[in-house]
Amino acid sequence: MKIFWPVALAGACLAMGAAVGYKLALVHEHDRLARNKALVRRVHAEVWSEPNVEKATKAARELYTPNFVLHDWRGDDASGMDGLVKGVADEHATFLDLSESPEEIVAESDLVVDRFITKARQARDLDPIPHHSPGVPNRGKPLRMPEMEMFRVVDGKAAEPWLFPDIWGAHAQLGLYDPDHWTESICGSQQKSK
Repeated sequence: MKIFWPVALAGACLAMGAAVGYKLALVHEHDRLARNKALVRRVHAEVWSEPNVEKATKAARELYTPNFVLHDWRGDDASGMDGLVKGVADEHATFLDLSESPEEIVAESDLVVDRFITKARQARDLDPIPHHSPGVPNRGKPLRMPEMEMFRVVDGKAAEPWLFPDIWGAHAQLGLYDPDHWTESICGSQQKSK
């Protein structure tokens, strides 16, 4: 009987300590995921939706890692911060009134996935991308493009995004082809339908 009470007390203390530790770990993980989601909201608001390129560049330097790598439909871009800063300036020069509005954001571990809507108006010709996309002449058309992106977050900064834009939809909106007559508009009027 002398051994029972100390063992029971030790067991109760261990169980209580495990429960408290588990609860603290859950709170810590919840806070980390909330910070990661807030980071993605800031990326949309302060980098891509900010009309002042100087402010957007400053925010990019704060919110992205210096050696960040972009993965998108064109391939992998490992040009780091220099490439990102150039991309921000190019995007704002190519599209006027650029804004990105997050619709849904989900976080798990060090990954954050978001679905967002990009709105803008084309301001200059889009250069062709060999083996991916023809050039798109500037017609000043508005654009509303749904996109999805997955970020890997490292030390509270965006380190690696994978971007999935609706390129076909964007090309239709910008007048590259007519979605109701796409065969003729892409292949030319000489193409006969079967």
